[in-house]
Parts: sequence; structure tokens; C-alpha cells
Amino acid sequence: MSKKNYIVSLFIPHLGCPNDCIFCNQRKITNYIEVVKKDEIRNEIRNQLANFPNKSQEDIQIAFYGGSFTGIEETAMIDYLKIANEFIEDGKVRSIRLSTRPDYIDKHILNILKEFKVETIELGVQSMVDSVLDANLRCHDSKCVKTSSELIKSMGFSLGLQMMTGLYKSTTEMDLYTADELIKLQPDFVRIYPTLVIKNTMLETFTKINKYSPENLHDSVENCTKIYLKFINANIPVIRLGLLNTENIKQGEDVVAGAIHPNYRQLVEDNLYRKVVDYVLKNDNLETLEIHAKPNILNNFVGYNRENKKYFKEKYGLKTIKYSNSNNNFLVLDNINKIDINLENIFKYIEKEV
Repeated sequence: MSKKNYIVSLFIPHLGCPNDCIFCNQRKITNYIEVVKKDEIRNEIRNQLANFPNKSQEDIQIAFYGGSFTGIEETAMIDYLKIANEFIEDGKVRSIRLSTRPDYIDKHILNILKEFKVETIELGVQSMVDSVLDANLRCHDSKCVKTSSELIKSMGFSLGLQMMTGLYKSTTEMDLYTADELIKLQPDFVRIYPTLVIKNTMLETFTKINKYSPENLHDSVENCTKIYLKFINANIPVIRLGLLNTENIKQGEDVVAGAIHPNYRQLVEDNLYRKVVDYVLKNDNLETLEIHAKPNILNNFVGYNRENKKYFKEKYGLKTIKYSNSNNNFLVLDNINKIDINLENIFKYIEKEV
């Protein structure tokens, strides 16, 4: 998306959720425990709007997060939507977005959401493998995801889908299958979250008794790179990669295991562009390498903490490696051989190889 959207984030967790999935501690993630009061909602919206740059309403959405918004009691849900609509009618925001479960979507619910100017609906899918959904106590199946997604799109909403990698009883192949199945549903965007082991969850217990082995950071980044590449090649934006460190979720405190990193997305993108260079160079022995790239991706060729630069020098025996901003992407080998980088084509080839 070329234009930045500003999101007023409101968390309404657990009120409509029938159970805790084995990986979930929504109270910890959102820092809300009790029912959110109407005046608190209004005040929170005002406070967040005050922190935004001076933007028109076309840039701003109010978001109801928490994973099960359409599962809360209907009159309460409508009350929250009415509050958000006050700010839409005042010209302060454009529309509403929300996250919910696939099994909390039907035509009646969607008619209500349409009436109250909801524009975007995100579904917490997590996996499209029924055995994985069962093992993680999701209480819905993959057919439900397909039915809900198709209904949402048929009624003109923007559809977002969320998936998790490294879930209990899942495999890399199952995660790749989930990505393929989500692509078939043609969402407007996706989020990808590696599974984290959070305190006071069943998954923490499983980890302690060696019933579950969380992915390490390296393996998680490698697997998410493959998945990320699938969505790139399908022209589906990935708007989030990894759960961020926040005041409520901190590595070593609330997160006891799993692939969490403050720059997780960058690690995945760096790994992808490392594969681009490897694809072009194969096993060439070189003395010098110049990487010319557009400014928005040049740092990915360098890598977080210059890890890609170190990798290239070691793998190809380079004496020197230079980086330059450019309007086009290309490599220069030993000051002589120029190789253009067509990322669209290379991404497709890499997906087949990995």
C-alpha cells in the first residue's frame, strides 16, 4: 500500500471466545481483562487520534482487535460499533476494521457490520490442516474458514487472513500447505505469526514436559521466508511478520520460548534477498562484488547487523563488496560482468527451488 493507513487500535478480548487455544493468553497479549466500558472506548479513541499527524479521515480506521469481536453478545457488539460510528459521522475516521474467528461469521452478522461501516474483516485462521486445528483446540475446521472467507468477500468487505507457523502438531509442509490454501481464498492481505510460547498457556506446559518443541529463530525465519515468498508471488500483501515486543509481551518474561525478535520481518526479508544473490551467483568464485539496488531494499542485501555482507564475503571468497543505491537492481562481478536482477522472475524461480 503506497498510502499509509493510521489505525486506532482497541482490544476487546475473550468476551466472545469460547475457550483458550493452547497457545493463547489474550489477556497477557492485550493487557485487558475486564469488559471495556463505553466511556473508556470513547476516551481511548480520542487519545489515539490526538497522537496522529494531522490527517484526513480517509487515512484512519478504528480497529476492534482481540480475535473474537463478532462473538461477543450482539447488543454489546452493536454498542461498540455505534461508538466508532460517532467518529465516522464527525469526519474523524473513514471506517472500521475488526478481527474475529471464522466460526463467528454468518450473513446476519455481516449485515450488521455492513450497516455500521465496517470495511475490513480479519480472520484468525492459524492453520488449514484440520488435525492441527483440533490439536490446538481451535474449535473450527478448514471448511469453516473457506465458507466464511467466501461470504465476507461476496458481501464486499476487505478480507484479511492470519496464519501461524510452527504450531503444535504442525510441520513445515503443513505450514506451506496452509499458505497455499489461503492464497486460493484470495485475501486482500495476510499476517504471519510464528508460534510463541507464552506464560500461563497449555503450550507452556507442553513445552516443559517436552510434548512440544518450539522452532528456533533460524528455522522459523527459513520457513517463514518460504511462506512469505508464496504470498509475494501471489501478489498478496503481508502486512505483518512476527509478533512485536511490546510492554505486555517481552522476550524472556512473557515469552518463554519461540522465534521472537525485534526485527523479525527484516530477518525474513534479508534471508529472501540473500537467496536472490545466491540464485544469481550460484557458486562463482569472485574477488569483488557490487550490489546496486533500489533504496527500499538495499539494506536487505546488507542484512541485519551486516549478516548478509559477512555471508557473501565468506561464501564467495570476496575481497571486497560494495553497495550502492540505484534506480535499478543489478550486480557487478569483478568490475566487469553486469547482471540485471529481475526480482519478479527470480522470486518465482526461488519458490520452486525452496
